[in-house]
Amino acid sequence: MQNLCGSLLSRWYNTKFNLTQYVYDIDKQLRQQDKIIHILNETIPNDADIDQRIEKLKQICSKIIWFSYRKNIPKFQVSSLTSDTGWGCMIRVAQMALAQIIRYYHYFTKPEQLIVLIRHFIDDDDNELTDFIQQIQKNKIEYFHAPFSIQKIVHYAKVELKKEPGDWYKSDEILQTLDYLFKYSQYSLNMEIYINYDCAFILQDAIQQMFNHQEGNELWLKERAKNNNQFDLYDHKGICIFLPTRIGLQNINKDYLEVLNQIMALPYFQGMIGGVSKRALYFVGRIQDYLIYLDPHFVQNAQNFDDLSINQASYTCQNIQLIHNSLIDPSIVICLCIRNALELLDLWQIFQHFKQEYQELFFFSLLETNNEIEMLKSFQQIIEVDNEFVSIAK
Repeated sequence: MQNLCGSLLSRWYNTKFNLTQYVYDIDKQLRQQDKIIHILNETIPNDADIDQRIEKLKQICSKIIWFSYRKNIPKFQVSSLTSDTGWGCMIRVAQMALAQIIRYYHYFTKPEQLIVLIRHFIDDDDNELTDFIQQIQKNKIEYFHAPFSIQKIVHYAKVELKKEPGDWYKSDEILQTLDYLFKYSQYSLNMEIYINYDCAFILQDAIQQMFNHQEGNELWLKERAKNNNQFDLYDHKGICIFLPTRIGLQNINKDYLEVLNQIMALPYFQGMIGGVSKRALYFVGRIQDYLIYLDPHFVQNAQNFDDLSINQASYTCQNIQLIHNSLIDPSIVICLCIRNALELLDLWQIFQHFKQEYQELFFFSLLETNNEIEMLKSFQQIIEVDNEFVSIAK
């Protein structure tokens, strides 16, 4: 009975996925858009023939590693489930974002490089989970072939977040999980993950993760950037930046969309985690008021290492999908990739310019050092005490 229900659910999702492309006639929508296309860190100008522009867009999208629902996954240790259909879309979207940043940072283009990268996220991790659990218990760290497999994600979430297999994930939950698992990846040798869950970007924290320098600020970063070419490539790490934020309460506040458009045009932009009504989507670009996204709501068979080495076609999505920016959920995660001091300084100065231009519409806090956080907290405590005093006096 469980297999029958699973099969029907898979067919329903796949039919809906294919109908979306047909009903909304994406090619027709693309032809109606004569504006500049921003896709990840690339720009497709509107001075070329529309067919050439669409072909270029499809080429870029086809290079993005696509993760979707999978069935016939080996049973999780703590559950009889063999598919993430209906509950794993946020996991898949976060996997896409992390894989894209790693691919971009390392300039991966060769098939063998991409196979190794996809293997990090494989659904059938050939019993690595047992060794992984033992390493955690021994408090040891070794690199695994598939550190971001859904088996390891589910295990960590069960132990640390008290989530059961089949539970839907919030963006902060999957980010916390991937951040923990990242140290078991070979890519952690030259990359770090930067996440701020308080809707802020703190330069000092980014410097600390990138250069292992505790007291960094803008002045220190300028000196570092000035001498950027004198330093060895191995004396710093790149950073995957994930900035969870909100651009509205229940619905999108359209006043924030201009800032979002500016961020999506940055050379460091590597996508956005978001969604629509409990459906997580990976947004990779925009055309005017429409967002371009990859949809994980398509069910495919799980693969093991041997399957992957033979065929990688299921990790490429040919379907380009669009949605009007006013329809998305206001909870989003901005994804960026920074390779060196020059790029970090440039990003910081761009953010400062945005903050100056858009004021309160710049939808996350911009802080140079952690001292500013303490000052803000102290100021807030003073205000709270004053409010309590006023209430008592009344």
